[in-house]
Amino acid sequence: MDRPAQRRPGATPTLSAVTAGNPVPSLHVVEIVGAVPSDETPEEACPLVSASDRLGATRLVERLVQRHGNGGNVRFTVVCPADGPYAERLRELGAETVIVAMPDDPPWHAIQVLIGLIRNKQAAVLHAHLPNAHRLAGLAGGITRTPVLATVQGVQLDMPDLEVHRLIASQLSVVTEASYFHALGLGLSPDRISLDPFDAEADDDTGVDSLDAIGQRLRGLAAPMESRGAAQARALVQPLAQEAVSPATPIAPVAIRAVLDELQPSPARPAVFNG
Repeated sequence: MDRPAQRRPGATPTLSAVTAGNPVPSLHVVEIVGAVPSDETPEEACPLVSASDRLGATRLVERLVQRHGNGGNVRFTVVCPADGPYAERLRELGAETVIVAMPDDPPWHAIQVLIGLIRNKQAAVLHAHLPNAHRLAGLAGGITRTPVLATVQGVQLDMPDLEVHRLIASQLSVVTEASYFHALGLGLSPDRISLDPFDAEADDDTGVDSLDAIGQRLRGLAAPMESRGAAQARALVQPLAQEAVSPATPIAPVAIRAVLDELQPSPARPAVFNG
C-alpha cells in the first residue's frame, strides 16, 4: 500500500459494550481460508485468486491466531484446503486445523464437515477469507444460524462476495480504501462493512490496530452461547423460513396479446381491402 489507510469501523458493538460489567467469555472462532500460500500449491490450483490475495489471506489468519490465540480467551480452528507447512505453522501457534477440499462451488461434503464442526465444537462465529471460503461459510452459517465475517483482499469487491453478503447478510471487512469505497458504491451499508488495513508484506509490528479491531468485531458478532445453542437446536428440526412471494402479474403476456390484436384483423371488424 502506498500509505497507511485510516480504519473505518462498521456498526458492530464494541467489546466494551458487549462485555460491560461481565467477565469476557471464551470465544471459539472458526477461520476458513480458501487457499494456502502460493509456494505450497501451484497457481493452477487457484486460477481465480491472485498470489497477492492468497498471501494476504493466509498471512492475516496466521497473524490473528498469533495475536489472539496465544494464552488468551479465544480459541481458533482453521479450515484449510490442503495440509502442509502452512497448516503445521498454525498448529504450532495453538490452532486446531481441519483439512477439507474447497473448490469454488462448495461440495456437499465440505458443507457437512463445517456444519458438524460448528455444532460439535460450539463455534460462535465464522471468519472467511477468499470467495470460495465465503461461499462455504455462508451456506454452513446460514443453516446453523452462525454469524459470518468475511475479509476481502484486493482493491474491489468481487461478485461471489457480494452475492453471499446479500444472501445471508454477512459482515464484511476489507483491507484497502479502494475496496471500501467500491463496496459503498455498490450500495452496501457502511454499518455492515469496515476498513481494516493489512499489508501482508509488512513486518509483524504493523497492522496491530487492525488485528485488534477484527478480534473485537468477531467477539461483537458472536451471540451469547445459550441463544446460539437454541438457534442451532431449532435449525436441526426446522427448515429455513421461506419468504412469502406474491404471484407475479402476467404483464408481459397481456402486452404481447394487445400488440397481436392490433396486428391481426378482428372478427368483429373485418379488414377492408381497396381495389
